[in-house]
Parts: sequence; C-alpha cells; structure tokens
Amino acid sequence: MSNDFRGEGNLGAQPTLKKVLVDGEPHSVAELRIFFDRFKSDGQGGYVPNGGFWLTGSIWDQRAEACVEHLQRGARVHAIGELVQETWMDRETGDERSEFKLNLDAVYPSLVKIEAVRFKPKREVPPVADA
Repeated sequence: MSNDFRGEGNLGAQPTLKKVLVDGEPHSVAELRIFFDRFKSDGQGGYVPNGGFWLTGSIWDQRAEACVEHLQRGARVHAIGELVQETWMDRETGDERSEFKLNLDAVYPSLVKIEAVRFKPKREVPPVADA
C-alpha cells in the first residue's frame, strides 16, 4: 500500500537537476526542498502561521526538467507523490538515521502567485489512415 501525499508549500531553494544512469539509460532527476506550512484563524477574519514541516522531493525526466526551468526559490507549489522513509547508517556515529522524502508524481505552481502563462503550441498529430 502506498503512502499518497498531497500538499501545498513554498520552495526553500532553487530546484536542482542531475543526470543519472538507470539500467544504462540517461535520466534527469530534480530535487526540490519544500516547506509545507500550516495556518490557523487569528479570530479576526485572518490567518496566522501555525508551524509546518520541510520535505525533500524528487521528480524525474521531462517533469524534472520543467520544474528546473519554470520554478524558482519561494514559489508556491502543489506537490503530489508518495511519502517514503529512507534509512541509512551515519558514517561518523554509526547510528541509524532516517528521513521522510517525497517521490513526486507532479508539481504544480499555485495560480494565485502567477502573473502570466504562455502555452506551448499544440503538437501536430498525423491523420490516421482508414483501415
């Protein structure tokens, strides 16, 4: 059973892109550091910060390249993916360490923070011949 995650937060840093080989095939992977904030009512019709948490997420291939190209530090985003716990041994202390990370399926900018949008032209689809 997967641990689906959906959240809205701000990028804490510029997304970074790496090129990796998987089974001999090149792939792009972007890493995003996101602060998922929480708010509560201030009792006067507004809201005030009420904590939050940081997660590191990774997204692959074409989506990774799009994130690096279009998103910047501070951007408000919606993130959708699977929450996983990674465990490793600390090299200095020998203690077991763990961290929750996001295997991202999608990252969308929040529309309330967008000033302009420009879409790519539609792809030409060749006509299908009658059989």
